[in-house]
Amino acid sequence: DDRYLFSATVRRDGSSRLSKNIRWGTFPSVSLGWRFDKETFFPFNRNIVNMFKVRASYGELGNENIGEYMYQAVMARNNMTYSFGNTPITGSAISTFVDNNLSWEKKKSYNVGIDLAFFNNRLEFTAEWYKNTSEDLLYAVPVPEQAGVSNTTVTMNAASMNNSGFEFTTTYRNRDHDFKYEVSANLSTIRNRVTSLGFGTDSYISGAYITNVGEEIGKFYGWVYDGIARTQADLDNHATQEGAQIGDCLYKDVSGPDGKPDGKVDAYAQVVLGSGMPKINFGLNARFEYKRFDLSIATFGALNYHVSDDIHNSLNSCYGWGNKDVAMLDANRFSEDGSTYLSNVPRTYVTNSASLAWNDLFSDRKIQNAAYWKIANIELGYNFPNEWFGKYISDVRLYV
Repeated sequence: DDRYLFSATVRRDGSSRLSKNIRWGTFPSVSLGWRFDKETFFPFNRNIVNMFKVRASYGELGNENIGEYMYQAVMARNNMTYSFGNTPITGSAISTFVDNNLSWEKKKSYNVGIDLAFFNNRLEFTAEWYKNTSEDLLYAVPVPEQAGVSNTTVTMNAASMNNSGFEFTTTYRNRDHDFKYEVSANLSTIRNRVTSLGFGTDSYISGAYITNVGEEIGKFYGWVYDGIARTQADLDNHATQEGAQIGDCLYKDVSGPDGKPDGKVDAYAQVVLGSGMPKINFGLNARFEYKRFDLSIATFGALNYHVSDDIHNSLNSCYGWGNKDVAMLDANRFSEDGSTYLSNVPRTYVTNSASLAWNDLFSDRKIQNAAYWKIANIELGYNFPNEWFGKYISDVRLYV
């Protein structure tokens, strides 16, 4: 009678991309379900509550999305000179460091949910909680320059993280009359946390991105924009920015080497600026039918995240040649006596140098709120009667 549901599988996978002694992995999964509405002691009116299902699942999968022979060290021939006595001899040497214990990246998924249906299945509702953990993540660990090898990173099983959140879906339909309709909505949340970077590392910075243990992966990292220096007084009254001139961007003195403002703007003044991962995704869809006409609308959106528009930032870069936004023509607008900078665009220059680099640092000036709600599709259609086309043609439909 389908009151109790059970399913289980076991996978055994092997990959030549992993080290020989540990290239095989076993990955089980199991799911359970209970149709509470089919029990004799179900306490609700079945004409109102048509389905009440509780379910849970657990599963494991492996990932080995890396290149071939990443566990194999490379010897470079004739690129090293050894000295035996006073005689130089050309020889070979290891040119790359590798980890010869590469194993499966393990993904574990937990899920608990409930499925409900009401009013002769007109109203359906689904809610579930999920948690996905990734252990022994295969990622590129930086190699110290003093190691003396050509590769700057080594692929290793070194990190772990998890994603968790909720997913909700609801649908209401009415198909009892000439005018029929169905409306559905969905919403999901995600919380990402890095639980380990391996080898005692708590933080990893790559360009304009930072990953801290206990926080979300790959947040935007840079300086906090504090306007443009209009006059020499703006520079004099601001935290020290070495080489900054009138017309340059100013940044806030957020922190120094000890974590406190120190009167200087340098690398220590960088902070987390925002997240590029949407925390909420949602959708709203509808379909309407009247006799042979139908109209469907599909929308979706995302909230609570930022983007860095690389094309926009390049067009608005303050130095170098190439295509630029027309707004950059407004740059370098000074008062007649040259003492005051008037433009809202930072000072531009042809070549970049340490004394002129302030205007293109990655800051919150270069990221934007990316929340959106988008109409993905609108379709209006008409279904022609089959008798119009004879017995050889059927289901003719016109839509835009």
